[in-house]
Amino acid sequence: MSNTARALIIAFSVGMILISFAIGWWAKRKANTAKAYFGSTGMFGPLVVGLSSTAAVASAFALVGIPGILYATGNAMTFWMLSSAAFAMAYIIIGKKVRAMAEISEVASLGDVSDLRFNNNKIIKGSMSITLLLGCIAYLSAQIKAGSELFSHLVGWSPLVSGLVIFGVLTIYMSVSGEVGGLLTQAFQGFVMVLAGLVLVVAFFRMTGGFGEVLKVTSEAGTVTANNITKEFSPGILDAWGTLPKVAAMAYMLIPILGTVGQPQVLTRMYALKDPKDMPRLGLYSAIAHTIVGLLTLVVASGALYLVGTGKIAPLDNPDRAIYEFADYSGLIVQLFVYAAVLAAAMSSASLFLSISSNIIIRDLPDAFGIKLSEEKQMKYAKGAMAVIGIASIFFSITQGEMVAILGTFGWGTLMSATFPVFILGLLWKRASVKGVMAGSVMALILNIVSFLNLIPWPGALPWYFNVITISIITTVVVSLLAKDEVLDKKVEAVIEL
Repeated sequence: MSNTARALIIAFSVGMILISFAIGWWAKRKANTAKAYFGSTGMFGPLVVGLSSTAAVASAFALVGIPGILYATGNAMTFWMLSSAAFAMAYIIIGKKVRAMAEISEVASLGDVSDLRFNNNKIIKGSMSITLLLGCIAYLSAQIKAGSELFSHLVGWSPLVSGLVIFGVLTIYMSVSGEVGGLLTQAFQGFVMVLAGLVLVVAFFRMTGGFGEVLKVTSEAGTVTANNITKEFSPGILDAWGTLPKVAAMAYMLIPILGTVGQPQVLTRMYALKDPKDMPRLGLYSAIAHTIVGLLTLVVASGALYLVGTGKIAPLDNPDRAIYEFADYSGLIVQLFVYAAVLAAAMSSASLFLSISSNIIIRDLPDAFGIKLSEEKQMKYAKGAMAVIGIASIFFSITQGEMVAILGTFGWGTLMSATFPVFILGLLWKRASVKGVMAGSVMALILNIVSFLNLIPWPGALPWYFNVITISIITTVVVSLLAKDEVLDKKVEAVIEL
């Protein structure tokens, strides 16, 4: 990479950071109530909310990690693309119920929805909040590490300095504007990612001529070796399952589809929608935006395979370099958008998980333990908590790399296990009882902690959190069926029957 290209990429990325800061700082004028600061409830239209949701879900792992896995193992991870349809599914099957909860009472957090559905049960709220907090901290640390290492590579700073600059700016605007600033900046960052997706798709077809050429090269290249690194090509790389076992490929299909429905990045955006009638449009916009970002990952991986198979670049020493090698070969315009998009992905996910973590610590957990705070105190303490969590996460993510790598594997599955008993079963199944969901939530929390400490050797090839989610759901269903029928609040019952 030339010095001129590096300077332009840095300027482009810094510009995106400054625009994000300006949006967040401007948004503080709208974050004048707890409902706005903690939830941006009923404040935005479907396009803004859809872009925000896409940006928060499509983390740095999606843009960097998935192309790397596709390059290394073939088509199995392509099933991740199906998660785009899961956005529409989520907003259709549960979005109207979550949004309706905000109509019958004040909702500013997922804990508020839990209170409405389960008669202010503190055990459900507390166990769910702790499990969510574990997943959020895991994801937050992983995003900070990814963004810091990227910027460190570009400007030559240490990862710690890069992290303090990028995510220090993010922490400042998030602390003053809360979820209002978070949602608006995520929408902008999502727009950057969609633009990058379109640019990369065009670059891919100009470079390769289409997927047919990629398939031909992958089938015929054989063994490619350079710089003591070897890449084995075969027709099986691009068949339906790739080179992984079929059960692993199936897991990659189920994880994003089921996981997207239960991710807080999606659930919290349901009650941020201004007009409930726009829920179908929200599902459509977010699905289209995520499809473009998902297509970005597919063309990057295919492009990297094509470049290595044709000898235009050497085999990758690290599969996660696929997106950067593709960008560097494609030229300056692609480089500008790729580096900005990866940074946008890290910042958007980090801002959302920073906000949710602060909300849980200051709003939901104290209430679960019987500590009542006024709205003014909640907002005051949340601003300080967000600053402390942000700075602490920066130092932790940079200095504890091995621990962050372990935590990173917990994010998606931990969040799924926290939300499924409470929101998916709780809002879709009228018989989901307080005792059943309480048992399922506590079970999910215990099993997540046990799994983190590696105390249980889970059987089979599926990721550990499939077992945790399955057990928590079974527990919820069985206990609910054994418990006596409960009399629901008429308004809550009407919401469930929507």
